[in-house]
Amino acid sequence: MFFASLLDPEANVRRLTAIQAEGFRAASELVDRFIRIATPSSNGTDHSKKHSVNAPDGKESPGPAVIEPLLQSWLSLTDQFLRGSTRLVDEQRDGPATIDLEKVQAQGTLELESVSPGCARGEVWLHNRGLGNLGDIRLRCSELLAHDGHVISAAAITFDPQAVPMPGRSSRGVSVKVLVDQEVPPARYCGTLLAEGFPDLAIPVIVTVREAL
Repeated sequence: MFFASLLDPEANVRRLTAIQAEGFRAASELVDRFIRIATPSSNGTDHSKKHSVNAPDGKESPGPAVIEPLLQSWLSLTDQFLRGSTRLVDEQRDGPATIDLEKVQAQGTLELESVSPGCARGEVWLHNRGLGNLGDIRLRCSELLAHDGHVISAAAITFDPQAVPMPGRSSRGVSVKVLVDQEVPPARYCGTLLAEGFPDLAIPVIVTVREAL
């Protein structure tokens, strides 16, 4: 289930959208409560000419004219936050394939293209932001499966370098090559890229094979 969710970024976006919608609904209910508290109850008198309510000590307490602008400002800030969160998710989903070994985080999708026969090429970035030496890191990739059952074997996927030294405060780019032989029909092939020794890290891999012109 873990890898399935990683391979379906649209599902992750839908889940975040649902969470944001629930938060916004709760915020709207809170705003309605503030407005009901601030607005005098109707008892047959006309309150349209007064924007404040007299408190028992004779001082005027703030009414809707004071509270509503504050609530509108708060709603505007909330909307900006929600929009920013959505943009962040889109950037993480569509950005370059990156593995942060120190934070144990993976983001992006490795998307490659090739004609059949041909060779698809791409790159994955590894980051070690910590001070410790993580030693040599090896990447592995599953076989790539198309919707009709055709497969690109894991043996057709190679990495350069095969072992990546990751000392402290370092970043390394790893070249990825996928050999597409003439028996591979045009389709979209999906799989998962893993880092040896880091079971919680995985990146979706998509190879689009097109027919040669």
